[in-house]
Amino acid sequence: MKKSILVALVCFISACSLLGSSPATPDKPASPCGDGVCEGPENAQNCPADCGLAGQPAQTQQPAAGTRGAALLYITTMTHMEQGFEDDTNQAIFEQHIQQLTYGMDLADAYGAKLTIESEQPFARANTKWNRNFMAEIVARGHGVGTHCDFGFRDPLMPVEQYAQNFRENKARVDVLVGAENNLGCSGGGGANDWAVAAGMAGFEYLDGVVGMYYLAMPLENRPDSAWTDDYIRNEGYHLNAPVDLYQRIYLFGLANAQDFVADANPVIVISSGEMGPLAGMVEGIGEVSGAKCRPECALNNADVDTLAAKIREIDQNRDRSRVAKLAIYIPANLFEPENEPTLRYFFEQMKALADQGIITWATQKQVYEANIAWNQ
Repeated sequence: MKKSILVALVCFISACSLLGSSPATPDKPASPCGDGVCEGPENAQNCPADCGLAGQPAQTQQPAAGTRGAALLYITTMTHMEQGFEDDTNQAIFEQHIQQLTYGMDLADAYGAKLTIESEQPFARANTKWNRNFMAEIVARGHGVGTHCDFGFRDPLMPVEQYAQNFRENKARVDVLVGAENNLGCSGGGGANDWAVAAGMAGFEYLDGVVGMYYLAMPLENRPDSAWTDDYIRNEGYHLNAPVDLYQRIYLFGLANAQDFVADANPVIVISSGEMGPLAGMVEGIGEVSGAKCRPECALNNADVDTLAAKIREIDQNRDRSRVAKLAIYIPANLFEPENEPTLRYFFEQMKALADQGIITWATQKQVYEANIAWNQ
């Protein structure tokens, strides 16, 4: 139908040109919009037929049969409520964390952004102990939640069922607060044990926050290179982004076990990495460059945001548009403070500019997982 309308329109324009008294002048090259390929100057705004409509739910972006457009590049965040936090023993700390997270969500809301808060046991227990189900409030506000699994890195080998119990215990703490339907993913849990099978056995559907420690479960020949020994991973490479290949890392894929990062036909868990490292460490290459460190912490500044924005544009130019892609930025809770507001606003402003151009789409971790399922149906 669209083709018929286009042909009729071309004929009408041609007839008008013949009837006019002025000689014909060369036209600009015809737009390639509608050819099923999102490239060149095309984006979600000027060519939704090829590039999809940024900001709409994934299920509405499925193109008509025979005219499949480009999959989206999603941007997500992670904020981890850590195992070492004392929220369940110190109510003042719990309330401080609520204040920080609320501040962060307020800023994100002003720019159409989405945060994802992933909780280990102390913060989850505090929700019940101090009679404030803040995790449910996060969901109600339209932001994302999940589980943080801060174990496994130094755990000895054990039966996979025993290892799965660690995932189950953490998941149960969050499930009771937000419902299992809102708690599909876990960040962490990597180590020498089969984290893929164990996480799947515990009921998780995807793993995010994937870093170097996940390689500990793989034989040396399936690691990035021979330098990735257990000793190197445990002492230096444990928090490097994984998989180390950026253009493997930004796509979601299913695994049947933790033997490698090669997609399997019958997966038990989905890897949803896209790791870009901490927002405050973009200039230094934290997570990307072996040995990059800041002491005690990297300072957040506009240069970090500029570095990230440039990387996003590069990724968008080179990504496979037939596959859903995802980027994940780590933002710790203590970054959501008024002293960081100018740079945080700059971050959200720059990401909004990229979203307005159709380059990225904000989502929670769970939304990316679900969008990937919808895209591949």
